[in-house]
Amino acid sequence: MNSRKSKKVRKGRGGKIFAILLSIVIFFALIIFGVVMIGRQVISSQTDNIAAKFLPSSGSSDGSASVTDAVSQMGSATPSAIATKLNENADVIKSQSQGMISSAKATSTGSKVTYTLESSKLNKATVGALLLASGDQVEEVADKVLDSMKKAGVAQPKLQVDLTDDKGNVIKTLNYSA
Repeated sequence: MNSRKSKKVRKGRGGKIFAILLSIVIFFALIIFGVVMIGRQVISSQTDNIAAKFLPSSGSSDGSASVTDAVSQMGSATPSAIATKLNENADVIKSQSQGMISSAKATSTGSKVTYTLESSKLNKATVGALLLASGDQVEEVADKVLDSMKKAGVAQPKLQVDLTDDKGNVIKTLNYSA
């Protein structure tokens, strides 16, 4: 006679497999999150290094200031002064981009600065990924540049950044206004 106590109750493996798969997914999500955060830090420091060299600044002249520091110290600058400074430092921007940017040109009309960056290596997907990773930093710099133009007495200041391919086709346009 078999007693009920001697029988083994067989539990399903589905719960254990689900728990293992869930822990693997969480593990990979943490790794991806870490990589994205490290990438943001690298992009932020590179952006600071590049922008500190081309933003008109009344602060330190050694180029070691961060973008936030440089823009905070900028005071007031007219759209034509910003465009001139960007054009003067186009070679620095191209070299710091490590081949991603082949041409950089800024123009100003009235209260608007238009900055055109040309690259044969950018497409909609890479631009989207770059803006996803560091879009808030770009917006912060743009806001401070617009504040600088406001301090110079510019009514309705605008900043437009055009990212184009090597044929001149616009991949993405970023518009900022105060």
